[in-house]
Amino acid sequence: MTAQSSDTASDPPGRRQPAVTERESTPLEAFLHTEPHLWGGSAGTGEQGFAALRFDATPGSVTRTRSFLRSTLTGWQLPDLVDDATTIAAELVANAVTHALRPAASAPLPPRPSAWIALVRTDRAVVCAVADPSPALPAMAEPEPFAESGRGLHIVAEHSETWGHSPPEAAGKTVWARLASP
Repeated sequence: MTAQSSDTASDPPGRRQPAVTERESTPLEAFLHTEPHLWGGSAGTGEQGFAALRFDATPGSVTRTRSFLRSTLTGWQLPDLVDDATTIAAELVANAVTHALRPAASAPLPPRPSAWIALVRTDRAVVCAVADPSPALPAMAEPEPFAESGRGLHIVAEHSETWGHSPPEAAGKTVWARLASP
């Protein structure tokens, strides 16, 4: 698993803690090393600290993922995380739809590929993760000043405690962001 710190060079000292290289908690490890098709076919209610939802590139997917996040975090009594988690999830879902769920001319995908968004609750954090079928890893780059896209991972880094991705596999990868619980 690769971790990316949300610290940026312009952050004031002490604002954020750097990413810790220790292993994530058991639920996250299990999530990152489980094939998405093994999670089950429907969204979980999250009573055990794990909830997942399958999505695809259809127009209603964004609305469904936001609703899923809000209802899960509210059910876990973590309403203070809803705004940041929704912002992070919107970027991760948009990246999955743009880069993994739309067929490219060079790499044909199944007729209607899908991805998963999941929330994992631990004692001190909530992890928002998106697993998609592309093995291509996310890359944070500096967008041109007037570019209309290319800032998604910068937004994820700014709104999360840390973020990262699983090692790429033929079946895809998982990109995640960790938010500290209040």
